[in-house]
Amino acid sequence: MLQLNQPIDWDFRSFLRWWAGELAFLVPSRVRALLDRGTPWIFLTWKDGVLEAVYRTSSEERPLGNFPADDQGRLEWQRCLEAAPELREAALVFRLLPDQCLARTVKLPAATEENLRQVMAFEMDRFTPFKADQTYFDVRVVERLKAAGQIRVELAVVPRDRLDGMLETLVAYGWQPDYVDVSDDPRQRRQQLLPERFRKPRRNWRRAINIGLAVVAASLLLLLGLLPPWKESRWVEQLENEVKKASKSAKEVESLRQQAEQLTHEIGYLLEKKRTEPIVLDVLNELSKVMPDDTWLNGLQYKDRRLIVQGQSPSASSLISRMEASPYFKNTSFVSPVTKDVSSNLERFQIASEAVNARFAETPAASEN
Repeated sequence: MLQLNQPIDWDFRSFLRWWAGELAFLVPSRVRALLDRGTPWIFLTWKDGVLEAVYRTSSEERPLGNFPADDQGRLEWQRCLEAAPELREAALVFRLLPDQCLARTVKLPAATEENLRQVMAFEMDRFTPFKADQTYFDVRVVERLKAAGQIRVELAVVPRDRLDGMLETLVAYGWQPDYVDVSDDPRQRRQQLLPERFRKPRRNWRRAINIGLAVVAASLLLLLGLLPPWKESRWVEQLENEVKKASKSAKEVESLRQQAEQLTHEIGYLLEKKRTEPIVLDVLNELSKVMPDDTWLNGLQYKDRRLIVQGQSPSASSLISRMEASPYFKNTSFVSPVTKDVSSNLERFQIASEAVNARFAETPAASEN
């Protein structure tokens, strides 16, 4: 269970390492390369009782050889230092191999970032098969997932008895590591697993540099706090003028946009009306073509695209097929039964049909060919 009432163990050195790593991204790559050029590193890995040593700088990588973890290996290392005195100035990093430690990435609530080490110590048995007092561990934030309210952290864990045994052997035979890490990149050291009792005493010049950096940082903060307020007000005034100009232009653009939308709507309505609404002259012209010469019309009604014609014809039933064959009419049918006019010997009919705008039909009107 998470216990937030425990005292916080403030690790100032871890904070400085994190701060320096974050500020390094602000330094141009060329300048960072110049600064790193004079920082040598010796990386050690332990494989089957043999130490493999590699000398590295930002521009050089040179294997130093394999040294057994015994008196013979100590003598060989001493001879190596005598042959290359610059190795004494290099920082010694003991890199743990994957089978010597446990490194994994986990997600935690964003609120745990302030007390990350304490939270990880309480939750150690949930993420690893160990308890916190059985291990040396280090943890760092690698990503902040703001949308999910979480952070992704990288955890490195090594059992205390295993690391203590290896470090005691290293120190006994002349190797004094400055760092214990799981990364082999000297510019991106991710963890510091070296126990406090194995660390070298701090040098005074490093402390002076830390104090100097703190003074410079405090001076910069003070300078930022004492900047003339008139300069800020001038920027604000300029921004307000720009906002006013932009607001006026935005209103004009919005007005033009609304006018354009209104015109588009009106034009679209007219075009749709023209495309779908039948033209009465075309309907009458087509009706005169489909009606045979021996057929008489004595009544015609047109309303809401519905055409009703009355008249007499020798064969009223043939008129239905003739009108349906025209692209100007559809759904043609008799409105009332057909009757016989005794005096003229013709059939009286009343036909209703739906008028169509054949000019915009998929198949052009046959009468227009």
